[in-house]
Amino acid sequence: MRSEFKICIIVLASIAIGAVGSWFLFGRPAGAVESQETVHGQRLAKSSRSGNVKKITEISVNRKSGKKSVRIVESEELRPNVIEDADIDDLDQLSDTQRSVLDEIQAALDADDVKALRKALSRFTASVKAGGLGGYANVPRVIRSAAVQALGWFGKDAAVDLIDFMADADEEISSDAFDQFEFALQDVDMSDYDRAAIVKTTAKALTDPDRIDSLLTSLNDMRNSVKADTVISMLTEGTDQVKQMLLEQMGMILDEDVRTPDDARRWKAENPDDPDDESFYNPSSAESED
Repeated sequence: MRSEFKICIIVLASIAIGAVGSWFLFGRPAGAVESQETVHGQRLAKSSRSGNVKKITEISVNRKSGKKSVRIVESEELRPNVIEDADIDDLDQLSDTQRSVLDEIQAALDADDVKALRKALSRFTASVKAGGLGGYANVPRVIRSAAVQALGWFGKDAAVDLIDFMADADEEISSDAFDQFEFALQDVDMSDYDRAAIVKTTAKALTDPDRIDSLLTSLNDMRNSVKADTVISMLTEGTDQVKQMLLEQMGMILDEDVRTPDDARRWKAENPDDPDDESFYNPSSAESED
């Protein structure tokens, strides 16, 4: 019995050693799951729209090597139908003017026209009481929720438009708006210039610590010069909460000695961009060269 137990132990040990060896020699074994986080990178996403379907690919970027890793997850998302998705009782309570806005939102989705969507939403996101809706606070929840769904469909093209909805008094709408915003900001096809512009604008409005933390993470997806310029903007125009958290995390973003805009400018001068940064941080420029 004891000898059989020893043989079993030896066999199990051999299997374990072989598995570890094959991992290092031949890569991860079949069935192993790719982590959604990498040591030097973070989870990003790539999306493309075609007809009524948006294809989404989640990938990770290894910042140490500057290379994109293998695909993690690929999925598809159907174009929203904000009228069919709405509760019948909610629709029945809408005035003709309110219903017309919902129809405009759906028409913009069907036409895949983000400009038309912005025009429809401007009727209640504008500072003036436009379109007879009486301002944002008086717009029914069903319309505000539909707006977030529609903007999410357009991804990075409508990221900045979601900012108004992140301050919604309804926690579900507010959270959904930020989730859509966060996903759009992670789009791997977005240049760091575009990402920086969105971050700068959002930093002027955010106060929630979790959302600010997510926003600060996106600074890692920028070359040194763009990152430094974004930090300068955030230190100058960001909310007090943004400034505080930025300073707390500065050691991981630029350098812990950076405390002022002038410090950031000095860091930028001492840490020039790499020659390959343009092709890595601005994917469209690499494609045009090909």
